[in-house]
Amino acid sequence: MSFRKSIWNIGLFNGFIKTLIYSTNFFWAVYFNALGLSGVEIGIFMAVYSLTGFITILPSGFLNDKIKSKNLITIALLLFATECVGMSFFHSFSAILTFAFIGGIGGNIYTTSMDSLFYKSMEKGKVTKQIAIFQGLNYLFIGLGVIVGGKFLNSSTDMATVFGNLILITGSFYTIFAIISLILPKSVTTNFEFIKYKADIFQPKVLFFMLIMFLFSFHYGAENTSYGLFLNNTLGLSKENSGLYMGFSILSMGAAAVLFSNSLKKLEVKYLLYAGLLLSGIGHIFMATTGSPIISFIFRVVHETGDAAMYVFLAYGVSKLFHLERVGGNASVITFTTIIGGAVSGMLFGPIGAKYGYNAPFVITGIVLLMSLLLVVSFNKMIFSKS
Repeated sequence: MSFRKSIWNIGLFNGFIKTLIYSTNFFWAVYFNALGLSGVEIGIFMAVYSLTGFITILPSGFLNDKIKSKNLITIALLLFATECVGMSFFHSFSAILTFAFIGGIGGNIYTTSMDSLFYKSMEKGKVTKQIAIFQGLNYLFIGLGVIVGGKFLNSSTDMATVFGNLILITGSFYTIFAIISLILPKSVTTNFEFIKYKADIFQPKVLFFMLIMFLFSFHYGAENTSYGLFLNNTLGLSKENSGLYMGFSILSMGAAAVLFSNSLKKLEVKYLLYAGLLLSGIGHIFMATTGSPIISFIFRVVHETGDAAMYVFLAYGVSKLFHLERVGGNASVITFTTIIGGAVSGMLFGPIGAKYGYNAPFVITGIVLLMSLLLVVSFNKMIFSKS
């Protein structure tokens, strides 16, 4: 396989995009707080961003089986650019919601298209190795993005201005990468046949798989609405130290993803799922119930290690459950369930964090993750059956 078509090529491209996304991602709530938006309004923003998945994820997933994924990635990056440039100039709540809608569509198209391109570029017999490469690069660049974003935002006390400059810069880079995306490899396509997708999805093990990913995704809303504010207001960290806290904990995910991917050669996949939910839940609860930034960071690493296990489990599960030519549409159905979880929890945890403290959403979702573990252990035969 040539470098152009290799997982390294796709992983590096995705990594650079994730650097741009996560240089701002965890700081949106802090930015909106600086603009004077209320906890309810921040929750609405996050919900709108997530709810775009309801109209985007499934169509874009099926489109990825019909047309080349790289073409959809180009469109997604241009939508990202529009969101960032627009929000850097317009600060009214109505404008923010409009650009959030545009960016949400771009984000969902990018997610489904990159996932589809990744799955369709995998070689049989090298699944675990390629998951390790892709996920390792993914979290390495995400961690670097958060660290760079925090460093940049700490350069000024005027959060509204400095964040506006940051998203203007990232918007420019999205435009550049939209052009670069033309060199990405072509992907397998097929004719749309709804009956085949229906047969793929409506299996007990797949439906249970979707339920577990929905429950896991419930913690996304807590992070989107409260993570940056928890670090700034509860732990008292500066923007730069918040970036270091987030960034280095995410960097640990890269190493964990490689470790977990390679472990699948010897370890039963169900134990990966058990470890993911256990570590993710414990980490979320205890990172939020201490006043010490160091102890909180340690448990954040525990949480991110659990998340890494879950994402490796997700990638491995999708690669094994679905046929290659329909993996775009089928994977988008899985993603759709996580969008619902993120949207619902975003609407809940925006006001909960503002009223009861920004640590409360993390404790609640940590408990949900541990309850999910009990559910998985109780019904493990359903998802891990050989049929």
